[in-house]
Amino acid sequence: MATSDGGHIWTRQYSGPAALHQVDFTDTGHGWAVGTNALLRTTDGGATWTSLSEPSAAVDSVSFVSPGTGYALAGGTMGGAVGATGGGAGASPVLSGTTGTYSGGTLLRTTDGGTTWQPLRGTPANPQSACFTSAANGYLGTPGQIWRTSDGGQSWSLAFTEPTAAKGFSHQLDTPELQCAGPAGAWVLFVGTGAAMMHSPYLAYSTQDGRTWHGVMEESMLESAIRPSLHLPDGPGSEPGPFSAISPSAAAFVGSTPPANGWGAAPLALASNNGGTLKNAGDVAAINEPFAAAFRTPAQGWVVGENLQTRTFAIEATTNAGHTWTTQYQTK
Repeated sequence: MATSDGGHIWTRQYSGPAALHQVDFTDTGHGWAVGTNALLRTTDGGATWTSLSEPSAAVDSVSFVSPGTGYALAGGTMGGAVGATGGGAGASPVLSGTTGTYSGGTLLRTTDGGTTWQPLRGTPANPQSACFTSAANGYLGTPGQIWRTSDGGQSWSLAFTEPTAAKGFSHQLDTPELQCAGPAGAWVLFVGTGAAMMHSPYLAYSTQDGRTWHGVMEESMLESAIRPSLHLPDGPGSEPGPFSAISPSAAAFVGSTPPANGWGAAPLALASNNGGTLKNAGDVAAINEPFAAAFRTPAQGWVVGENLQTRTFAIEATTNAGHTWTTQYQTK
């Protein structure tokens, strides 16, 4: 589906047998769609799509920085979503953020728009997410750690390690979900394993330069036991959901509150000043299980999700930082 008027009208661009789970555009014309055993490319804004041959290991997700240059995770396996409701992108790894456990993948690079791919040797073991701000600069997440490259993935340096867990939890390394913002900025959501009393652990951090990292939020009930000295602001929802990096100093996080005594909710929180403040903005209207979020500014954004009560799926839009929401598209 595509819109050219801010979401008031949506038109179908492509329909086929592939179970698509990610789209990635570098401009209004050049984009890619990834699905189960499928990699599609458009050069005319989605009017037509061409199927690309995949490398020996099927492409799981892509991150392009220009019409020619892009990166991909390929050949990995996706575990179940961490939270009870799924959250994020559900059962697919997305380089720009998801909730789930992805393992065993390989980082690839293309310089011809995805026609051919080459593996990047020397990538840290078990890459789980990645994002790039240019052909040279990018971040890669492995269990509990964030790495940075300035030479297109030829070499990597350790940029950040999540805070050490207390005794009894130290064997657990969280899954990092990365989104880049600006020349050197990045936001990461560390998603933990396990659940208790309808809660799942998570942490969020951000950086503007790749060197100094700031704590943004945590799921306080479980994280207070896992990392009792951390004391970050309480994030939206008792389980992790999707997020959207707006700039090096702003991001929108949508949490998930499972249906304990009702149908659940999808609360929104806006982080600013590189994680310095976290403002709760109420629940996203009309949905209670969020799948994805995209914000252009702290005021204007979209959230896609499901209403578990009516069993409908919707695109919800806000232009005033979540104070009010408009249903732009809805289907069963």
